[in-house]
Amino acid sequence: MIDHLIFQIYAPFTSWGEPAVGEVRHSNIIPSRSALLGLASAALGIRRNDNQIDNFNQHYHFAIRPFIAHNSWFRDFHTVQAPRANKKQVWHTRFDEIRQNPLELETVLSQREYYNDVYYQIVMSETENAPYSLTQIQQALLNPVFPLYAGRKNSPLSLPLSPILYQGTLSEAFIFADKHYQECHRQDPVIDKLVESTADEYYWEQTNQEDHFKIIKIQLRQDQPINRERWHFSCRQQFSGKLKGSE
Repeated sequence: MIDHLIFQIYAPFTSWGEPAVGEVRHSNIIPSRSALLGLASAALGIRRNDNQIDNFNQHYHFAIRPFIAHNSWFRDFHTVQAPRANKKQVWHTRFDEIRQNPLELETVLSQREYYNDVYYQIVMSETENAPYSLTQIQQALLNPVFPLYAGRKNSPLSLPLSPILYQGTLSEAFIFADKHYQECHRQDPVIDKLVESTADEYYWEQTNQEDHFKIIKIQLRQDQPINRERWHFSCRQQFSGKLKGSE
């Protein structure tokens, strides 16, 4: 039997970044692999410049079930002031950076995409020789070292992650998660309404799930971190489809 760590994500606004080129920062409605790895590593207290981060990013898989009451996509217009780039200078806060050269500030324009009111159930599994066990990650999600966000820092979580351990197949883990969280949110009209909405599409990474899921679509996503220091990402396959027997 396979061990799984199940947790939920909900925030009023979510933004799961896609490769960014230019002024428009696109978002996928499904969390990226790098975002979920970042969530787990931040909870564990692993810093971005820690040498172990690249090894950590290779040892976990995620499967996702989104609950979408209404597809409320929107784009936010940003203006940001920043001084000219100076790689020789290190700033501890943005306030110090701006205050140092107030007459040399330049305005950067960007447009950032968000989704509103989407609830996610996440199933996480580990590979052999993973640096942290699922039990350790569960405890970290219950008591995170660093603040956790749904993609961007302006998207704080609105529900506890409520991580639980489960042993079984991936399909059984999703069925268990559905029953468990429905019971948890029975007194919460907002989440209860989302959980009862149509959510019959699943997303996963592993290639050996054909016995339990009917594959409808295979996509390439460039969200597998390979070098955190250089911000290098590689492509991976993301499978999506329905649970067999649920049609």
